[in-house]
Amino acid sequence: MPSLKLFLALVSLLATSALAVDPAPAKPETSPAQEFDVPVPLGIPVKGIKIPHRNDDGKLVMTIEAEVAKKLDASHIEMENMKIESYEDEGKTLVIEVPRSVFDTDTRILTGDSRTNIRREDFEIAGDSVVFNTKTRHATLRGNITMTIQSANIEQ
Repeated sequence: MPSLKLFLALVSLLATSALAVDPAPAKPETSPAQEFDVPVPLGIPVKGIKIPHRNDDGKLVMTIEAEVAKKLDASHIEMENMKIESYEDEGKTLVIEVPRSVFDTDTRILTGDSRTNIRREDFEIAGDSVVFNTKTRHATLRGNITMTIQSANIEQ
């Protein structure tokens, strides 16, 4: 029976010491690809802004340019005549042009409710509105979609 009492005392001591330890919450490490710094002050229009974005290896994967950018709140930036250049691994550049858009810096999703053009060397597609996730580089166009394919190898 003494060994049971000793065992229970040790368990109690371990439980008490485990509860007493209050480790500081771990800070999530952010990589360059996770950070997205947009140097726009709140409520003040900034003309001619260009924002480079790099991956974890430091490689330039995208640039965002706007004629005018204005921060609406802590996480939303309104942009006029915005152009995104996304650099693909195959050496191709995808260009997205939106006359008016709002960029959410938390989710990194760009939305635009005006005629949007997306083009690459082999195609061009346009629609009345766009939602573009800059993390995944996935875009959704809606309304009056037109597409032109510049070249296609259909003999495979």
